[in-house]
Amino acid sequence: MKTRTTRTLVSLALLCAMEIVLARFCVIWITNSIKITFEAIPILLAGLLFGPLAGGLVGAASDILGAAFLSGLGWTPALTVTPILLGVLPGLLRPLLLKKSNLPRFFTVTFPGFILGSMLWTTCWLSFLYGTPLTALLMVRVPLYCMIGVLDTLAVYYLYRSGALQRIGLWPAGKVERREEA
Repeated sequence: MKTRTTRTLVSLALLCAMEIVLARFCVIWITNSIKITFEAIPILLAGLLFGPLAGGLVGAASDILGAAFLSGLGWTPALTVTPILLGVLPGLLRPLLLKKSNLPRFFTVTFPGFILGSMLWTTCWLSFLYGTPLTALLMVRVPLYCMIGVLDTLAVYYLYRSGALQRIGLWPAGKVERREEA
């Protein structure tokens, strides 16, 4: 994690708050183990902007706080692994983006967290917790989280492409790669 400046701590707290709002209030529940939400965007940003430790902390803190205070079901420690992975893995893979920041590289950096966390780890635990057959849950959750992962990655990528992260000093200064408009 970058040095602990007030600006860094405030940025991480805001990302944590954004994740809680997206995860607890801006969510569409299909079943008790299938939901549509874009809660990963702030966690991905924390990992990409501040490193793997910060991404993991934002993922863990937002999941624990959101579940403890805003969930009728309470906190399940095993399910906190997914938000941690969604923050840590992009932070670890961020050097790929510093060489060349294009859409395929953004997918390379963000998708391991979705595959290992949302599609595999969480699906296995939800199958165990609710007694839903694993194969049935995988058949629904894998395509859904592929779609959500694509949308989350596109949101982060276009935020990067807009230059907003560079203008506020959160992404390293340099030229934002833009496609030539015809």
